[in-house]
Amino acid sequence: LAFNTFDYGFLLCISEDALRVETLNEYLSSRSYLVGYGRSQVDAEAFALLCRPLPERHVHALRWYKHIAALKPQTNGQTPESKAKRVQPPWSPPEGTDVSKLHLYNSLTRTKEVFVPQKGNKVLWYCCGPTVYDASHMGHARSYISFDILRRILKDYFKYDVFYCMNVTDIDDKIIKRARQNYLLEQYGEKKPSPSQILQDVLTARTPFKAKLAETTDPDKKQMLERLDAAVDAALGPLQMSVQSNAAGDTLQNQVLLEEAKDLLSDWLDSQFGSQVTENSIFSLLPKYWEGEYHKDMEALNVSKLILVNNSIYEVLTLCIVLYFLSARQLRLAFLMHSWKDTLDYSNNTMESAIQYERFINEFFLNVKDILRSPTDITGQFEKWEAEEIELNKSFYEKKTSVHEALCDNIDTRSALEEMRALVGQSNTYMAARRSAKLPPNRMLLQSIALYLTDMLKTFGAIEGSEPIGFPVGGNGQNADLESTVMPYLSVLSDFREDVRKIAREKKVTELLRLCDELRDDTLPELGVRLEDRDGLPTSVKLVDKETLLKEREERKKMEDEKKKKKEEAARKKQEQEMAKLAKMKVKPSEMFRSETDKYSNFDETGFPAHDAEGKELSKGLAKKLRKLYEAQEKLYNEYLQSTQNGS
Repeated sequence: LAFNTFDYGFLLCISEDALRVETLNEYLSSRSYLVGYGRSQVDAEAFALLCRPLPERHVHALRWYKHIAALKPQTNGQTPESKAKRVQPPWSPPEGTDVSKLHLYNSLTRTKEVFVPQKGNKVLWYCCGPTVYDASHMGHARSYISFDILRRILKDYFKYDVFYCMNVTDIDDKIIKRARQNYLLEQYGEKKPSPSQILQDVLTARTPFKAKLAETTDPDKKQMLERLDAAVDAALGPLQMSVQSNAAGDTLQNQVLLEEAKDLLSDWLDSQFGSQVTENSIFSLLPKYWEGEYHKDMEALNVSKLILVNNSIYEVLTLCIVLYFLSARQLRLAFLMHSWKDTLDYSNNTMESAIQYERFINEFFLNVKDILRSPTDITGQFEKWEAEEIELNKSFYEKKTSVHEALCDNIDTRSALEEMRALVGQSNTYMAARRSAKLPPNRMLLQSIALYLTDMLKTFGAIEGSEPIGFPVGGNGQNADLESTVMPYLSVLSDFREDVRKIAREKKVTELLRLCDELRDDTLPELGVRLEDRDGLPTSVKLVDKETLLKEREERKKMEDEKKKKKEEAARKKQEQEMAKLAKMKVKPSEMFRSETDKYSNFDETGFPAHDAEGKELSKGLAKKLRKLYEAQEKLYNEYLQSTQNGS
């Protein structure tokens, strides 16, 4: 349609309402009014012609319609061009939606109840703490990390004013008994007993221990005691042989047995001489030492400092052993991936899942930071959103809602982490699609997602420090300074390396390419730097923990070795097959059946069998089958002869 700016007659020419509105919407896509820059008589007449609200999808026509509807109708004394007064349209509050409330499991009612503090937003929380008489173990870690997670979520996510108090028991029957046992065992060692005396005492102490083992019904405790008994039994053998042969006592054998049998030996010593201990200082020194170790363990696990009150699980893995294989973050993630009130599976699969989750999330953070470091002008930071960005942003808000609902549901961190994992997966898919299309991803959107995930992991206690995005690199508190300091130099190095690789490929200088690969694969990982070469795109530079990179390099080398081994094995099998085929080709057709005397007894002049081993004539079916084999061998043999002739 050819529209006349000062005429709305084109609307009168359209009889169908839907088409009329659609045409008007198109006309108003670049205009505010039908005529001029203010409400006119033409606008009023067109408004009267439509006489009903317009569909939401026609945004331009709807905008015009609402604006005209909000203006007072003109009086007789006004001209069409006179300025009308604006009248506010009627308003009513939105209906809104139900807001999720925090529900916590009530052990009294055994149901999830709405959490309501007694006094406004203030939460007073008392938690039973450790009895400090020995090293912390996984049971302690589970308890204190889980409560630390709950406290952080209540305080930092739900914004409650939490006063958290935990007691440390430093006077207790267990502490008194353990102090006596340690003291008596130390005194026993200082007396330097002979090997035969040690052997006799351990065997004596083992008798009540065996009785205790037989009476134990708890499966976990029984398994622990059985392992202890097996270790003592293994240490007894060498010393018994030494004593029986009257050989000189082996100090190492003595120490091994004393170490393995210290629990049952100290228990026996306490039953014999515990009442004679008068050194009272041991009862304060022991809890003081282990309380200090407890605080060190909690600091290593990133458990927040607590208000402590002093009072006057049989997991065999101590925290120092666990933290040798897992980082504090990985251990916390393992706990986050389980319900805080359920029994935790301490298997290798659980710990491996935590490691993989950390690696998955960390890789996303590294990719986003790499994108944010890419040079761009100020306008490049505010890209127009296409359908992909709109879809990802929609999913982002849906996942945030799901995380919130999960935390409201008895602080279900397991479901929350799965929703966060799904969000990262969708973000990775988006980045991969943009990379394949050679298009830059939307920086602001990815930054928003990364900031949200970082904030949630900080809330859970899995990230410590002030860095805005991702896990710390180079120790807590050093990440921001480290990245801002070294990244400019690493970027220059990466660009220089890329230029060298380009020239080396053009000039076909393989030695330079090898050196560039060596820099990427061997040198920089030792410094905690990962370079990722990408076809058609600049090399990605990422700061990663040195240990992680070295482990990745080891795994990559292992995979390459396995691949090489498989390739060599395939080549060997292929060679064997070729050799077998060649050996078969060398057999003359006239000789192929003559060696099978257990099957055939008579042959014609060509070597073809005529009778079986019993002298009976071959059936027609069998003869036909053998004839096919004979002809196939004849063909192979001719090929062999042909190849030898060509070779000569």
